Amino acid sequence: MHVNRVADDAAAVRGRLIVTAPKRVLKRAVERNAMRRVAREAWRAAGLDRSAVVGLLRVRAAIVPPEVAAGLPARKRLAREELDRLFVAAGATLRKRGMLR
Repeated sequence: MHVNRVADDAAAVRGRLIVTAPKRVLKRAVERNAMRRVAREAWRAAGLDRSAVVGLLRVRAAIVPPEVAAGLPARKRLAREELDRLFVAAGATLRKRGMLR
């Protein structure tokens, strides 16, 4: 995950999250789209959508739940937990550096 502050006059890109989920990691389009939706939801929940930052999230590995028969809802739940931790840490780091109000 990369987060960068944008100029204050660039109001059109405030709080933007860019998510890349390649086919080689998430084979099915349903899974890629679900990951994007979950990431944007976690971004908004962390409050980063209201600040002048742009984030780039690269999905580098598929989430594999410990249950063998776990489906998409279980993977979405695990992804959300991980993204919540990631975005809270990113927000704390940005606040510490004075890049976030």
